[in-house]
This record gives sequence, C-alpha cells and structure tokens, in this order.
Amino acid sequence: MAYCYFDMEVFKVVILEDMSSDQFNAWLELAIQEYAENKTRVGNVAAEKALKESNREFKELLPEGLNTADNYFFNVIDEGGRQIAGTLWIHIRKEHQDVFIYDIRIKENYRGRGFGKQTLQALEALIKDRGFPRKISLHVFGDNDVALNLYRSAGFVATNIRMSKFITE
Repeated sequence: MAYCYFDMEVFKVVILEDMSSDQFNAWLELAIQEYAENKTRVGNVAAEKALKESNREFKELLPEGLNTADNYFFNVIDEGGRQIAGTLWIHIRKEHQDVFIYDIRIKENYRGRGFGKQTLQALEALIKDRGFPRKISLHVFGDNDVALNLYRSAGFVATNIRMSKFITE
C-alpha cells in the first residue's frame, strides 16, 4: 500500500512505497558507508574503525535485513515524475511507544523543494492508518543544519542534547 501526501500549495504529491529486496540492498550499502562517514566527521569514531563499527551496528539493528521485525523501508516517490526522490527507514519501538526514524534521505536533486517535509507528513498518514504509536522520534547529527531545520519546521523538539568541544593547538 502506498501512502500519499498532497501539498495543495505546490501541487506536489509524495508517495511512500515499500522497497524491493534489490532496492534495499543498494540502500543498505550506501547507508552503512554514509553512517561511517558521519560518525567520523563529528568525531564519534576514528576513520580507520568507522566502517567496521557501522557494519556491526547495522547487523545488530537489522539481523534479518529487509525482513527484520518492526522495521519498514520505503522509497519516497515524486508522484509527478514517478521517480524515487529518496528513502525512509522506520522502526516501531514498542518499548518506547514510538516510531523511530533511523534514516531519511532525499536525493540531492530533490532537496530544498519540500520533499523532506512532505515525506514526514506522508509518514504521519501511514502511522495513523496502520495504528502505529503516535510519537515519532529520531537522531540527527548536531552539525546537520539542513536536517535540524527540517525537523524543527515539521514540529519536532529536542528532547536530549549531547555536546562536545574539540581542543585544538
């Protein structure tokens, strides 16, 4: 089943469609690599260890890959052009009574055009339709101003903030 969000102001429709196995495998390879790069960029892990740690974390989170219970993987479809504009990975965390966004990515040529916000709105429709918990949570790297602005504009508020300072010579 596809979940849509129609933006009356810009006449744009975003649809969430389930990923195929091949699409999942391609997404997973990219997600592992980018997560390792992000962790290194913000100083969470040394570059030489980042990819190994990223692989380990994804294996723990997704022991059954695409078929891991309570995890859902979607392509974000630009209905106007029927193109994949991005991807979305969510996990239903029963112990926290929330829907956790593990990964939301909008392709570069779709960024700045409302697809991120519309994806979040389509997710809200999906949550209501499927009877998932009515709370959405996520993690965002502190230096990702674009994502922080998107989430704030969509009504998210910070619940925890962890900060670091790097001392240079």
